[in-house]
Amino acid sequence: MPAKPTVLLVEPIHAHYLNLLERRCRVVRPKGFSEEALAEAAREADGILIRTKGLVNDRIMAAAPKLRVIARHGVGVDHIDCEAAARRGIWVVYTPAGSLDAVAEHTWMMILALAKHARTGDAAVRTGDYESRARNESLQLRGKVLGVLGLGRIGGRVAEIAARGFGMRVLYTDLLRYPKKERASGAKKVPFARLLKQSDVLTVHLPLTERTRGILGAKELARMKPGARLINCARGAIVDTYAVAEALAKGPLGGAGLDVFDPEVPAPDHPILKDPRAILSPHNAAQTAEARFNYAAVVEDVLRVLAGKRPLYPANEPQQMRL
Repeated sequence: MPAKPTVLLVEPIHAHYLNLLERRCRVVRPKGFSEEALAEAAREADGILIRTKGLVNDRIMAAAPKLRVIARHGVGVDHIDCEAAARRGIWVVYTPAGSLDAVAEHTWMMILALAKHARTGDAAVRTGDYESRARNESLQLRGKVLGVLGLGRIGGRVAEIAARGFGMRVLYTDLLRYPKKERASGAKKVPFARLLKQSDVLTVHLPLTERTRGILGAKELARMKPGARLINCARGAIVDTYAVAEALAKGPLGGAGLDVFDPEVPAPDHPILKDPRAILSPHNAAQTAEARFNYAAVVEDVLRVLAGKRPLYPANEPQQMRL
């Protein structure tokens, strides 16, 4: 009977898929999350399954001559070197729709909280400051413009809710054109400069790449519509949060909702932490039971690759597959 393939499991996953993985593979775990610890643990690995801690770079792949698949428990693959994996004949797989509903709902939570001054309203009631309602006029969403930066799976769902649920006009900027999503939400593709200028609410749904890193900085924020709200539930490094804090303090932003930061935990003296017009959350947009289960389903693609089959959700295309 052939030996079971070895899979390095970097962090815990849902019990259902852990059981499936353990039935079909020998599962090993690292002693830490540093490059050295992962390289050491991966030496005999046929597969690596990673969540949020650590990274998989070319050095780790070089240390694992049997490696055939790297799996990301999640949507983004920015801490896996997909190009190096392709050169080495290694598949990278992920779960692109795993948190679609969870993140779309979290995005709308932030949009509504900012539009209706939920944070200041709650504080006003607790302190008896009912005059605050005269100082904080809410934003009525019907007829307003939702700008979507990245109309992929999550951006498309957010746009559809905007149009069908709130009667908003939808503009979007993306490298690609999405005719079906345009029909579903009435979305219109526009240049980035126009998106900034016309959006009453701008929501970010891009992957983190070298092209998108820092795409929303001080210059871009200065071009936004006065009073606009900005939402980022994508990746922290796409948006300069110090520039966001400045734009809240001096204009033009009227509010910001941030679920992600760069670095992951903002510095204790970061000015965004003290601004009442910012709604912040600790990168938990995808923290639902359903999303965690969906993410762990990447095990199915790991098993496909280890069985010599093509994965359903590849993030790269290996030049020559390892046997």
